[in-house]
Amino acid sequence: MNRNKQLVVNMSASFIAYAVNFAISFFLSPYIVERVGVDAYGFIGLANNFISYAGLISISLNSMAGRFITIKIHENDIDGANRYYTSVFFANFFITAVMGVVFVTATVFLEHIINIPENIFWDVKILFALLFLNCMLGTLGSVFGVSTFATNKLYISSMRAIESNLLKVAIILPAFILFVPRVSYLGISTLACGLYAFGFNVYYMKKLLPDLSIRRAFFDIKAVIEIMMSGIWNLINRVGTLLLDGLDLLITNLLINPVSMGILSLAKSIPGMITGIIGSTVGIFSPNFTILYSQKKDAELLASVKQSMKIMGVMANLPIIILIVCGDLFFALWQPTQDATQLHILSILTCACLIFSGGINCIYNIFTVVNKLKFNSLVVISSGILSTITVFILLKTTNLGIFAVAGTSTVISIIRNFAFTAPYGAICLKQKWYALYPEILKAAVYAIIGACIGYAIRQVVFIDGWIGLVILALITLIASLLVGFFIILNREDRRVVMSKIKRRLKR
Repeated sequence: MNRNKQLVVNMSASFIAYAVNFAISFFLSPYIVERVGVDAYGFIGLANNFISYAGLISISLNSMAGRFITIKIHENDIDGANRYYTSVFFANFFITAVMGVVFVTATVFLEHIINIPENIFWDVKILFALLFLNCMLGTLGSVFGVSTFATNKLYISSMRAIESNLLKVAIILPAFILFVPRVSYLGISTLACGLYAFGFNVYYMKKLLPDLSIRRAFFDIKAVIEIMMSGIWNLINRVGTLLLDGLDLLITNLLINPVSMGILSLAKSIPGMITGIIGSTVGIFSPNFTILYSQKKDAELLASVKQSMKIMGVMANLPIIILIVCGDLFFALWQPTQDATQLHILSILTCACLIFSGGINCIYNIFTVVNKLKFNSLVVISSGILSTITVFILLKTTNLGIFAVAGTSTVISIIRNFAFTAPYGAICLKQKWYALYPEILKAAVYAIIGACIGYAIRQVVFIDGWIGLVILALITLIASLLVGFFIILNREDRRVVMSKIKRRLKR
């Protein structure tokens, strides 16, 4: 399968996986809020944030493992690939053991770390324990996931993700129907999905990369150190990201109250899905970037990066446009017991930076591929520290509350992306520092025009319940796609797209 077809297949599978995940969240979230309360719902997001904090232990190793193994495979150095593969596995085994000690301690003393209402005390503890266990399982088996990355067959992982999400539904719904509603059921379903993912990763590792195997003779502590020294900047970058938006629920829990944490968690649900789609889609380009870089095809790498930025410029802004136009109506129908306007404003504040940085997300892959992570990581952690300090000051000196928590990181992220990420990404690609700004600005203009058109459409569409909302969203989607076709794509891009459509129609 050629690279373009592989890209389409990977992207389609990834989109379907996230569509299924969105549908599950769409139907389950209001049901959970109604049954267990908005404060209990907030602990689901907070628990996942704690998992992110724990993931810092292994990120310097696992964030770069795929790169090193993939490059060795495409250099036809199987012994070198086995050395990295085996070394990463044994290192992860040690990290998992350390995690176990940390997680047990955190679970036992959880009530001393966060505020937990008495009526859901044990339910929350069980939820955290199960999610911690799933995190350990994921860390231990993370290296097995390299098979679909190294072979550029990420669609396989996406299809298994769809099955995993369906498994989650098959566990949660009967549990909520047959038993007393508890948030810990989410932990049970997540652990079951983790076991399923672990199993298929091992299977595909043996199937797609049969030449790789775990043997003690291949273990090399120098390989572990090499990867970790390269990935240390990913760790610093991740810490910065957590300071930007990964502490928001914890800060809200400690400095405001659990109810506000639940409201913010609800508001972040749709932006979280958008961010997830972007992250998954951006990851699809990474294997091709890595392969082209390992083959020293600089011109093709540059063309591939530009193509990915155009695609992400449309994909990232399409759901944001719909959220801006339809968000208040959606939240009013989706969470009728909550303040729809408040949720709408918070959700836009949370993801507004993506309007400008949809395409910029592709550049982060380049930092990893060319192994130039230092400067980006230092800038990210600096902006994260600034964001956290600013939030504390605003909470102490103003009445902005959760709006300060949601909006501060967005403003700082926009400034960072324009002032550093875009120009430094261009330099890493051996281009002029301003070379990537046109694509970024096109995407921003596209979002503004799309939102204006959507609001104009909203004035003439009669909205009465879900059917009217769906009609408005579909019309806005189609109109925005047409705008993107003429703003994001250049004349040659449009010619190629139309040519492919004509050939498809003739067939």
